Amino acid sequence: NPKAHPALAIIPTIFGYFSKVLLLHSSKDKSPDNIAKVLGVHPFFVNEYFVAARNYDLKKAVRVVSALRDADVKAKGVGANQVSQTDLLKELVFKILH
Repeated sequence: NPKAHPALAIIPTIFGYFSKVLLLHSSKDKSPDNIAKVLGVHPFFVNEYFVAARNYDLKKAVRVVSALRDADVKAKGVGANQVSQTDLLKELVFKILH
């Protein structure tokens, strides 16, 4: 539902998640306590980020952030001629999963 969940609210949330995945990849000390501190999350949630890091290696995570940037620009109306937010989010999900 684009009115209840606009693309301009969803994209930054996903970006925040993947930026933390990138931080995990770049961290030298991968102990759960250190990762929780670096990411700024409760230690309970660290395993979720380890799973994401296994599913999205550094290269894939960078591609996802790039796709998020493109989607953000399009959601703001730059370079997107009459693209609906629904179609924009569908394209974004496809790029994240493939």
